[in-house]
Amino acid sequence: MVAVSELEARLENWRVVLAWLSWQQRQAERMVRTLETELAAAKARRPPPEPPDWKLETARTASGPKATRVHASDCSMGDGRPVSRDQARRALAEGIEPCPYCNPENTLGMTD
Repeated sequence: MVAVSELEARLENWRVVLAWLSWQQRQAERMVRTLETELAAAKARRPPPEPPDWKLETARTASGPKATRVHASDCSMGDGRPVSRDQARRALAEGIEPCPYCNPENTLGMTD
């Protein structure tokens, strides 16, 4: 049989543990709120990413999709996936054909 005084001591120890855990939880919740506020402020300061101004038209081949033309994003003469300015310039430099209607090579400054 366990003595009453021992049970009271164990109970008090566990109450101390509960009090400490409660304090830890409040600290963690405070830190989460602080970080959420800081994150929201950082996101508000960051400008939204610019929408791609270019698209890369592809054709299906036996070995997978192959880039066929570079277009400005508002060109209605071809469909394609959005690409960045650098990706469009790289594709043109690698010999991918520019669209003859929207002439992306002119806008990208790649003409002689």
